[in-house]
Amino acid sequence: MFCLVASTRPSFGLFTNRKIATVVSPKLSVIHLSVLKRSIEINSSNNINHQRRMSSEVMANESFEETEKSWRLLLETSMNKSRKIRGSNYVQIATANKDGEPRCRTVVFRGFLNNLPKNHTMASNGGYCDDKPCVMKMCTDLRSKKVEEVAKGGEMVWWFPETSEQYRIRGSLLLVGGRNDDISLQIARKELWGNLNDPARESFLGGPIMNGGRDDEGKVVPPPENFLLMLLDPMYVDYLCLKGAQYRQIDQRHHGDDDNKSQSYWSFREVDP
Repeated sequence: MFCLVASTRPSFGLFTNRKIATVVSPKLSVIHLSVLKRSIEINSSNNINHQRRMSSEVMANESFEETEKSWRLLLETSMNKSRKIRGSNYVQIATANKDGEPRCRTVVFRGFLNNLPKNHTMASNGGYCDDKPCVMKMCTDLRSKKVEEVAKGGEMVWWFPETSEQYRIRGSLLLVGGRNDDISLQIARKELWGNLNDPARESFLGGPIMNGGRDDEGKVVPPPENFLLMLLDPMYVDYLCLKGAQYRQIDQRHHGDDDNKSQSYWSFREVDP
C-alpha cells in the first residue's frame, strides 16, 4: 500500500508544489513505483496546462454570473489598503505609435475627475459607476512623444503588491491644453497644476529654473501651454486577484438604448482566470 499527499497553491499566476509526501510499503514493487512516478508526472502536466490556459482575454464559454462589486468599488478598496505605500499611485500606460508599435511608460495617477456638471458629456456617458467618478486624471508634457500616440486610446496597468491585485483599464485618452474651450476641464487642469509639488511644476517650465513655479509673492504661476491634463475615460476593466484562490472579473461599459444613447451603464461578471 502507498499513500500520496500532494497539494499546490498559486503564486503570482504560477503553481508550485508546496508538499509532496509518500508512505511506501517495503513490499512495493518496481511496477508500483513506476505507477506512482507516472501519477506525479500527470499531476504536474495538468498544472502546466492550467498555467498555459491563463490568458488576459475572455473566452466566450468562460463567463459566469454577475458579481456583487464593480471594478470601481474594488479599486477604491485596493487604493485605501495601499495608500501608505510609496509609489502606490504609479501606473503604466500603454499606447501605440503611428506604425502600430507598442509604447509603455510609467505615469502618476492623480485622482478621479469629479465635480462635473450633470449635463457634462463625461458625467452622463459613463463617467460614474456606483455613484463614484471613473475618469482618471494624469498629466503630461506637450513635448512628450506620447501626445502623438493617444488618438487610438490606451490601456492602464495598475499593480498593487500589498494585495496582489492587478487592474487593466482600457479606454479613450483625452489631452486638455490651455486652448481647450471646455470650462469644466479647464478648471480641472488648473486645479491639477496647483496641486503638483514644486519640482514637478518646474519640469514643465522652460528657461531658467523658477522657484517651484511660483512668482515673487509665492503664488503658483498659471500653467504653461505645454502642461496637459491627460484623462483616461474607461470602457473595459480586467481585474485579477492573485491572493488566495485566484479571482478574475471583467467590467464593461455599454451605451444606452436607441432612445437615450447618451446614457451608459456598467456590467461586471466573474470569468475564468
